[in-house]
Amino acid sequence: MAKTISVRLKDETVRKIDIISKVLKRSRSSIIKELIESYLEDLYDVEEAKRILSDKDDEIISHEQAKKEIFSD
Repeated sequence: MAKTISVRLKDETVRKIDIISKVLKRSRSSIIKELIESYLEDLYDVEEAKRILSDKDDEIISHEQAKKEIFSD
């Protein structure tokens, strides 16, 4: 299910969205939706990487060992 929300944006931000919207021949809404989803995915990936890197129980192996494990099949 999709929900409708409203946000206040600076005039300059709306101007940029309008330019991109016109160039891509897409609606403001579709541009904003794609931007939010892309940003959230990137943010999620960064936070997940930080969580993994801070896991004290996770064994750290060398690049060479990782290559051996990946390409050993």
